[in-house]
Amino acid sequence: MVRVLIVEDMPVLREHAGEVLAKVIPEDLEILEAPDGKSGVELAISSTPDLVVMDISMPELNGIKAAEQIWQVRKDARILFWSQFHRETYVRSLGRIVPDEAIHGYLIKGESDDKLETAIRQILMDGDPFIDPIVAGIQKRLTSKDDSITDSEFETLMDIAIGLTDRAIAARRHISVRGVQNRLSNLLNKLVKGAEAHLKESAGMEIYNPRTRIVYEALKRGLVDPDELPVLGEEACEWIEDEYDLDLDLSE
Repeated sequence: MVRVLIVEDMPVLREHAGEVLAKVIPEDLEILEAPDGKSGVELAISSTPDLVVMDISMPELNGIKAAEQIWQVRKDARILFWSQFHRETYVRSLGRIVPDEAIHGYLIKGESDDKLETAIRQILMDGDPFIDPIVAGIQKRLTSKDDSITDSEFETLMDIAIGLTDRAIAARRHISVRGVQNRLSNLLNKLVKGAEAHLKESAGMEIYNPRTRIVYEALKRGLVDPDELPVLGEEACEWIEDEYDLDLDLSE
């Protein structure tokens, strides 16, 4: 019998997570549910589930504080954070509280069910942590000696990487187009550090522009996962592979 606790305040998402779990573990599965962090802690301690799938933003007690209370009692508890949030403050907080004995994961909501299935299998069956590439990028940024990138700049970087226009980013982040452009300028200054002239010459003006340059530099530093990028032109792919010694597969 495999017992999984879903801690999520939205019933539709609890139901969805349960459906995915049933696909991954079709037999001998018991699903427990909690609508808030406080009851989630109580169930996680009293019922000793094999896995806790937990949101971070919840009533009563947020997921990070709930996990800390669970791990204080059960240091080997396996917790998969399944959240729409990936801010630096959350990643910092988790880095301080996860016990060495714990196998955990952090998956961004909105990703495909395939990723959720993979995360469940990896944590529950393989005994390995699963960290979403976006979160892994934040972890690298926190340990990097490069100029610090703010949360808002990092969000803009991810929006650029998936191909959104300035106007689309402005609407998504509830800021002005000028605000987006300011973030792009800050990112360029922090990531590129004066290499524009060389890159314009080596890449060709038809490939080089500030937006693609930011994405290329983010790829180089591990801030962006190649699998998350939209399809790029063949010429641009060849250039980035040569420039950074990468093997990219960006086809559909």
